[in-house]
Amino acid sequence: MLNRYKIAFRNIARNKVFSTINIAGLSLGIAVFLLISQFVASEWGSNRFHKNFDRIYRVAAVSKGEANYYLPPGYAPIIKNKFPAIEASIRVADGIGGGVISYAEGMQEVKAFRIERAYYVEGNFFQVFSFPTLRGNPSLQKSQTLVLTESLAKKLLGSIDVVGKAVTMSNQFGNTPYTIAAVIKDIPQESDIKGEIFLSIHTLESAANRDGNDWADPNTIQSGFTNIYCLLQKGGSGINVAKQITAFIQTNPESKGDDVFLQPMKHLHLAPDFSYPYQTFGSLPLVFMLMVVALLIMLIAWVNYINLSTVQALTRAKESGVRKVLGATRFQLVKQFLSETILLTLLSVFIAVIFVQLLQPLFNRFTGKSLSLSALNYGWFWGMAIAVIIIGSFLSGGYVAFVLSAYKPIATIRGKIEKTGKGITLRKGLVVFQFSISIAFIIATIILYKQLAYMKTESLGMKLDQLLVIQGPTVSSEDQAEKNLTFKNQLRNLPFIKKVAASNNVPGQGYNFSTEGITRQNPNPGEEKKKFNMFIADENFFDTYQIAFAEGKSFSQEDANRSWNNAKKVIINEKAAAALGFTKGEPIVGKKILWGETFEVVGVVKDYHHLSLHQPIEAVIYLPSVSFVYFTVQTDQANMQSKISTIEKLYKTAFPGNPYEYFFAEETYDQQYKKEQDLGSIFIAAALIAIFIACLGLFGLAAFSAQQRVKEIGIRKVLGASVTDITGLLSGDFIRLVFVSIVIASPIAWWGMHKWLQDFAYRTSIEWWVFVVAGLTAILIALVTVSLQAVKSAMSNPIECLRTE
Repeated sequence: MLNRYKIAFRNIARNKVFSTINIAGLSLGIAVFLLISQFVASEWGSNRFHKNFDRIYRVAAVSKGEANYYLPPGYAPIIKNKFPAIEASIRVADGIGGGVISYAEGMQEVKAFRIERAYYVEGNFFQVFSFPTLRGNPSLQKSQTLVLTESLAKKLLGSIDVVGKAVTMSNQFGNTPYTIAAVIKDIPQESDIKGEIFLSIHTLESAANRDGNDWADPNTIQSGFTNIYCLLQKGGSGINVAKQITAFIQTNPESKGDDVFLQPMKHLHLAPDFSYPYQTFGSLPLVFMLMVVALLIMLIAWVNYINLSTVQALTRAKESGVRKVLGATRFQLVKQFLSETILLTLLSVFIAVIFVQLLQPLFNRFTGKSLSLSALNYGWFWGMAIAVIIIGSFLSGGYVAFVLSAYKPIATIRGKIEKTGKGITLRKGLVVFQFSISIAFIIATIILYKQLAYMKTESLGMKLDQLLVIQGPTVSSEDQAEKNLTFKNQLRNLPFIKKVAASNNVPGQGYNFSTEGITRQNPNPGEEKKKFNMFIADENFFDTYQIAFAEGKSFSQEDANRSWNNAKKVIINEKAAAALGFTKGEPIVGKKILWGETFEVVGVVKDYHHLSLHQPIEAVIYLPSVSFVYFTVQTDQANMQSKISTIEKLYKTAFPGNPYEYFFAEETYDQQYKKEQDLGSIFIAAALIAIFIACLGLFGLAAFSAQQRVKEIGIRKVLGASVTDITGLLSGDFIRLVFVSIVIASPIAWWGMHKWLQDFAYRTSIEWWVFVVAGLTAILIALVTVSLQAVKSAMSNPIECLRTE
């Protein structure tokens, strides 16, 4: 065996060009496979570190095929006591606790940090979910206790030895003091629960800690703002328990007839199949697509090996014949050639690991995860990887081995091996296969970026450029309203600020809440079930964002000062007007709508894309308020850092104890397209790698073709053929193969991207020039690759070419 590998190593070293091309292609293919496998393994491993992983379920209410995951928290203790199969029920409110955490000890300066991922959770949350504790006891049964992560503890207090210390959490429920009960390790990236602070939900049982927000009572069965997780007894059936809960909830007179579904935690991140109708935190299509990309690139690399190895077969035919004459059996020859394939593959794996280490930081920035080869520490992965390498080696090396070993020794020694049509057809087919995949990637990339450009340049119905958004104060005081007004006036007085608006949310991030039960004064049956998105803003919001009115005008300053629940004024968009039953062209300003009480419509704004073009424009109702969650200012880009610093000084004077934070409205809006930008990066990388590997193979085939036709080239040059003629002769066959690849790849890429575009409410069209550009790009790349070798052969000395062998 050792002798076989010595011979294999010598053969690899002897054929430097072909070996280098094969190793480069395989190394790159394996490196891509390993990098993408890290991401896939991380996605597959999400949440699996919880010791109760197989027994945890998320409760969802399903109505008319749509699932709602934010449920009234009061149901959690009820179902726990009602159904013995439920060992524990856990309330998690992940969207209501964000704010500012602050700490001061003695005469020290107050440290304050804004925290968005602040969760209100059940007292026994850490007994059900497995987040390792570093200090203290992570029980949150007591009101006004919290658990924070290691990083936040060090950032806020400089140490993790902080159990028992007091901090203040300022959010929509006021400024509430908390005692630190425990410090836990930072939440792993594989977790879908990503809190930095976990606050006891029992804190909100006291009305004094709700600051008038009585909807947040943890015992309410009216408003839904919590995820409810159930820990089932061992052997419990999620389907049976869901049926029991459904029957119980529907006994409530106010129940809407919803069904209850228990979503297993193993399906919480990745769906079990593509038709899965429930919400997941990961994307199965993305994972599947990435694996397809990885396998296709691996396949292109193996195809390269097969293609180059088949052309080498002719040059090694004599070797095979001599070995047979000296007594070697066909099986021994097969083992020798397979040994070379395995050795070449192992060398490629070694180099691929080096590539992975070099590319890892770039890949991690792209995925937003801290990945490494340790992410592949799964038996199933290594089993699959070893299987892929073994199968790939045998399939790619096996063909060559069996073909070479089948040659008759007399014919090979005499050099009379025929170039069979079967072998030529195989090589052509493999080139077409490689370039078909590469061209499909190019087409997909162009269409994806065309859609991205369409979404970024399509008229939104508003203007976001030159808008700076300042996060409003969270740490509040009794005279907060006066401070907010003073700050707004100070902003208006700055010479570089043109407009100022305040709102409780901003375009691209969402609305303030959604509700039903809003109708005209004389509604038709069923209209009360229509959903409307509610957005709270001051009188300057529409002017600052340049949102046009179809009818009427904005709120008055008096309306904003009185707030919507006193002013009883609203503005609606055109979609809301249609949903309310107003006919197109009908005067709406001055009309009344019902929402418990009567509200007057003072304006109708033209429909604009408040959220991304992924989804259709929805019905929105705007409510007047002085607002202070976000302050939006319009200014130009000149000396922006100086302007930001000037605003910061005003902010810190107006709102002491609040961290100064800002963002640009346009950048935040474009974050909605991050998924498409990431997909674009994937396809660009895949296209470049696929083309590169395919061109490596094409270069090798061109070199072999030139070598086989060396005498023909010499004769043609003697007869007067130019360099251009010879280059065209050698390039023509390969360019024709690329044309065939274009014909095959185009309909496949069109079908795939057409299906992908259906996910967008507003989308670009797939135009003919996309396929022309992709085809010409592939032809140009192939032409340059082949011409490098063709020109070299065409410029060779014809006397050398015609020399007797």
